[in-house]
Amino acid sequence: MAIVVQEASDADLRRACEIETAAYANNPSSPILFPGPFPPDSPDRRVNNLINMRKDDPSARYLKAVKDETGEMTAFAKWHIYDTPEAAELARERPINIGPGMNKEACEAFFGGMAMKKKEIMGTKRHLYLHMLHTDPKYQCCGAGSALLKWGMQKADELGLPVYLESSTEGHHFYQKHGFKDVDVLRIDFSQFGGGDVMHVAPLMIREPEKTT
Repeated sequence: MAIVVQEASDADLRRACEIETAAYANNPSSPILFPGPFPPDSPDRRVNNLINMRKDDPSARYLKAVKDETGEMTAFAKWHIYDTPEAAELARERPINIGPGMNKEACEAFFGGMAMKKKEIMGTKRHLYLHMLHTDPKYQCCGAGSALLKWGMQKADELGLPVYLESSTEGHHFYQKHGFKDVDVLRIDFSQFGGGDVMHVAPLMIREPEKTT
């Protein structure tokens, strides 16, 4: 199956959200972070949130991986390119959007914890940041995620900048295969938020740029 990387339009973002939901369907942290109930317009809210994030943030790049023969979208990525000192300074601020159906305390600990760690590790350094990478479970191991990751890696190499990301334990080996190294880890004990004995572990990773010829 040939995979092609393209810019994702606003019209693609509903499908991107469907892929995101499917990708996290079996994640043990999801019921804690997003216990519901959700209002009927939740899908529209999520799509509009992504539209507005790109509109308000010139560093954002939305990409999709599609099957060349059918054009079907199989994966989605949200990259940020902080290639100037001014952009890197703005990258330190990372708002947390908490809506209906979300566990406020758990989300503040989780997403706020990731934002704090990123600020500590990257500071005002210029870099690329992979904020989202979701593959439809039906197309796992078909190269879609790798294609979207390689897009950012190539861009980082061209600019001579590192790439920063927060991994899941499931995706850890995938990123290691592509040259990412652990720099820290975020651990959140969800038992304090009614999550039983669920401990979320997020490896924090960096890939240094390779020289281009």
